[in-house]
Amino acid sequence: MKINRKSVRALCALMTLSLALTGCSRQYYGGITERTDGVDNAYTEDILPESQNNAYSQQVDATLYFRYLSEDLLAGVEQQFNVTAENTLEQLVVQALIDGPQETQYQYNALINPDTRVVSVKEQSGYLSVTLSSEFLERMGQDIDQEATRRRLGVLSIVNAVTAIGNYSRVLILIDENNTGNGERLTYAEAGWEELGERTIEPMERDSSVILSPENVLDTVMSAIVEKNYERLEYYLAAADYDGAARPNGTGVAEAFAGKASIVGYSLEGPANVSGDGKRAVLMLSITYIDAGGHTAQLTALPIRMLREDVWKVSFQALNTMFPEY
Repeated sequence: MKINRKSVRALCALMTLSLALTGCSRQYYGGITERTDGVDNAYTEDILPESQNNAYSQQVDATLYFRYLSEDLLAGVEQQFNVTAENTLEQLVVQALIDGPQETQYQYNALINPDTRVVSVKEQSGYLSVTLSSEFLERMGQDIDQEATRRRLGVLSIVNAVTAIGNYSRVLILIDENNTGNGERLTYAEAGWEELGERTIEPMERDSSVILSPENVLDTVMSAIVEKNYERLEYYLAAADYDGAARPNGTGVAEAFAGKASIVGYSLEGPANVSGDGKRAVLMLSITYIDAGGHTAQLTALPIRMLREDVWKVSFQALNTMFPEY
């Protein structure tokens, strides 16, 4: 059979084009860098988005965690990021945590020294290692106890924000103490867990116990009621109930609870039942109180309504009607 040369040349051109297109679709990773934190035979990889094409750009939402008021709890804040071929969402999120909340977000407080630099963000064996500059360890306040709390919440804000993205289930934070570009593991004492001493921290998983969930908010509210700290309570009362009924302001809250029985104990019956749109929730609560005769009494399975504002907040009407009068 006679071969058509034009057909052969066309076939070769088609195969060349196919190979070129296949090469362009490959995912790109940076070079492998040997770890310097003391773990033998372990390596990390620089992580980049799916394409190294400089035209690559994508708008992605992520949740940042900042301290809420002076509480030892983290509040989630949604923010949009522009992910390009020169960065990763994880890197952008860590930098945003260092930058702190926006000026209009007055109820949130930064947890990381703003002079801290992100030295590197690398993938290793299924978790993410984040190396920060030594400024992370510098004090931001004079109170030693509060400094330990601030640093511990700072570590957890990074871990919770990165794991919330969904690419990694664990995060290891390293510190470049000597400005060499290589990080060393934090000790528990350095990270704010002083009672755990000089042991080094392993890769950490998400810790939801410090996040302002409906359960943690109601626990904070009940603690304030037991302590009769109505100023603290006001920060967690929703502006209006499900039906739009507004809560009282200022002394009105204290006056309303002054006529109630003294609550001496409580327990939450969770988890919360959250509505499909994520804006409403109901939690069951049991309380122990002192009745008018001075005796201890109990009420169980009280439904407490909650609404999502900047954080989860409790319906004043629900508390006011459920708690017994003297």
